[in-house]
Amino acid sequence: MVASPGDIAPQRVLEATIERLGTRQGFKRHSYVYTPNQPAHALYLLLNGQIGLQMLSSEGRTLTLKVVEPGQVFGHSVLADANTYETYAQALQPVRVIAVPRATLLAASATTPGLSLALIESLGQQRQTLGRRIEEVAFKSVPARLASVLLEMSGDQPESPHPQQRVGRRTHQQLAEMVNAYRETVTKIINQFRDAHLLDVDRSGITLLNPSRLRELAQS
Repeated sequence: MVASPGDIAPQRVLEATIERLGTRQGFKRHSYVYTPNQPAHALYLLLNGQIGLQMLSSEGRTLTLKVVEPGQVFGHSVLADANTYETYAQALQPVRVIAVPRATLLAASATTPGLSLALIESLGQQRQTLGRRIEEVAFKSVPARLASVLLEMSGDQPESPHPQQRVGRRTHQQLAEMVNAYRETVTKIINQFRDAHLLDVDRSGITLLNPSRLRELAQS
């Protein structure tokens, strides 16, 4: 039986719309898809590679609010009627994206079932993620922030029957930027987590050996 538009997940409706109406673009490693100085004109879908959504602190340090993975949408400032983008979007690897102009997206919402809901949900989720990261930096210890980031990147699901979870490869510098700490501090904490058998690290990434304990640390 063919699913009706109302049965399709909002995220998939949004992805399909961007794929249908957008244009493909490529960016080199370390280049910027957009910066806070640029007019917010398009929403993006990441096809491959990784994008870091970043802010600069008053001391000039980089804070990575989120690492966008393939299949995820970014550039949500266009949905909030912002004049400019709120973050830097830096290519952490060579990336391919699909960009769709704001006007095109909004026009499509009048004819595409479920698209308006998908846009609202996507904006809400993005704001929640970025707000949580800023709050953690302000009020949590570095070990708690690191545990929270690792769980988030693993797609943590407390009800999952699998006790171990996997995080893709990240440099200690990338993790440091995500928790607003020095790289040396993050290296020390990762070694402490490894000695406590909370995680294991190899060339391909990080395995969370004890997610339940990491959840406790993340809430501390």
